Amino acid sequence: MLAMAATDIRLMELGDTLAMLWVRLVAFVIECGTDGLFVAGCDGNPTLAGLAEFRFRLSETQLKTYLETYAETRLITWDETHGVIGLPATLMPSRRAAASRENGKKGGRPPKNSNLIPRNDPRQRHAIMPFSGGLSMRNETQQETQDASRTRIAKLEANNSSEAIASLVVSDADFHRIGRAALDAAGFDPARSLADYGIVRQWLADAAKAGLTVDQAERAILSTVQSAAQRAAASGKTVRSLLYFKNSVPEAIARRDMPAPVLSSAMDYEADARFREAHKAWVRAAKNGDLQPQPRREDFLAKARSAA
Repeated sequence: MLAMAATDIRLMELGDTLAMLWVRLVAFVIECGTDGLFVAGCDGNPTLAGLAEFRFRLSETQLKTYLETYAETRLITWDETHGVIGLPATLMPSRRAAASRENGKKGGRPPKNSNLIPRNDPRQRHAIMPFSGGLSMRNETQQETQDASRTRIAKLEANNSSEAIASLVVSDADFHRIGRAALDAAGFDPARSLADYGIVRQWLADAAKAGLTVDQAERAILSTVQSAAQRAAASGKTVRSLLYFKNSVPEAIARRDMPAPVLSSAMDYEADARFREAHKAWVRAAKNGDLQPQPRREDFLAKARSAA
């Protein structure tokens, strides 16, 4: 349509105003018509007067005059009796397109394999073939399948990553809190440094796999990072990220090398005294063969702090 507007001599002779109006008229017929024809006032279509006023900002008389002018030069087809506006022959849809549209209204072309059988069913991409042994090998085949399945499941369980284990016991809040504390312990300035603490999640995973609580893991990580950062500063080395501690922290977790919990109130000291008494009782019971879970200072402190 635009190529015709730019190259057709008939439109050039009409001038720019009538050429632009022709483009708008043809675009309207393509948009609202059917098979290149628009019937004004039929099947819910706007009347010619409404089309002239609201679409082209013209009077009905002016629009009819322009339509007659276009029709004389065969730029459109115009049937005033029935109010039919049609595209020129060069812009009319092809007969194949019209036939395809009518065929689509009827449901389209039927599939080639309308009567499906197992032999021509496209979903059946392989033949059902018998295997040697038949029913006599059912138990053996079933046993082999079950054994293989159990082996695969056990292998998957054995290969679970440490991060998957840590995700069950370490919350995101603990991860972010300990991560930011690790950056502070390493001496990073949060306003200037771009270092991240993603490796802390792996350290927490290692601690969870080793059986440490979140509090124990936090103390082991922070104390190791702080002491290693101080040694690096003393020797003139630069710590650029937490990857600097990728070896020392896991080793400290494996050794369970961590400082004692910080006692900051009288309530903490009372809880620590109760822990010491419980630990002595546990040692005496262990000597007598009474194996009970070992008391932990963290549990006594957490209980005392939650009760407050």
